[in-house]
Amino acid sequence: MLKVLKGRVKRFEGLKEEIIDRNLCSYCGACVSFCEHLELGPNAPMLKEECPLDKEGVLKCSENGTCYDICPMTETDIEGLEETFLDPEGMRDEHFGIYKKSIAGKTSIEGQDGGVVTSMLVAGVEKELFDCVIVAERVEGYNAVPKIAEDVDTIKKAKGTKYVQCPMVSKIGEAVKRGKRRIAIVGTACEIRAVRKIQSVLLKEVPQIGITTVGLFCFESFYCDKFVNETKELLGIDLSSASKIQIAKGECEVTVKGRHYKTKITNLEEIVRDSCRYCDDFTARLADISVGSVGSAEGYCTVIVRSERGEQLLDLIEFARGEVNKEEISKIVRYKKVKIEDRI
Repeated sequence: MLKVLKGRVKRFEGLKEEIIDRNLCSYCGACVSFCEHLELGPNAPMLKEECPLDKEGVLKCSENGTCYDICPMTETDIEGLEETFLDPEGMRDEHFGIYKKSIAGKTSIEGQDGGVVTSMLVAGVEKELFDCVIVAERVEGYNAVPKIAEDVDTIKKAKGTKYVQCPMVSKIGEAVKRGKRRIAIVGTACEIRAVRKIQSVLLKEVPQIGITTVGLFCFESFYCDKFVNETKELLGIDLSSASKIQIAKGECEVTVKGRHYKTKITNLEEIVRDSCRYCDDFTARLADISVGSVGSAEGYCTVIVRSERGEQLLDLIEFARGEVNKEEISKIVRYKKVKIEDRI
């Protein structure tokens, strides 16, 4: 039975005060996914009509309001989520988090690094492990939008890392409303954290909805318009013409018509999303399976399996295997944490 609102709860007012007004919104889209009273603005959610929780005696949507309780930037019980969604018998590493195994992989699909993510998503749809996959599709002007993909062609069209904000989690509610029950989603650490909070808050009593999470290694992401303008100023290129962008080893490399343009990542520091400056999760520790280029040889990607669901997904594909340099990953994690500590 739903509880009656008593006393002051956080609701959207609290979310706005604690997260949005402090520029800490990760733009994951979780809050708008299940609330008809919210919509996404250019860089953060906003009320499009009065929040019903502002009224006395209203039935609560969740403890502090759904928007607040599922936000990845509000207080989160990380250990509790690990116990709920990851392998309880997995190894625990200070920098990797909980995991069953880590390998380097390369598939026949040409992707960002080894094509493992695309290969897993394609296999998941073909072998009916998923009803749909939520992916980030590149659109005009180097922007990115979330897309509910139900076929292989749409998944392959979305391959490649975007490095700009994209409200991936905003599509979960739509997928559920469309009758999808086996959903896969690709996202960064903050987006995966939001998904886990949705599962814990809204879908706890709905076991028929299963979500497989594929996490991407992420050091930071950029405001799209600023990224476009900054790369044009620094490199003299139109980012909308880029065929690939790769950030690795302290450099941002942009490929346009076969030519490679580089700049030091420190030159892009001013356009990093503010929420990224306070996130210490590089390897998406709450995902079923995490993937990234760090720690693997060129052309391969590192794959960290964290749950049985993640292992089931990886087992669907064939790939060349390699070794993972765990220290290289740990070094990035330590550096990310030091940067955060310096800001606090």
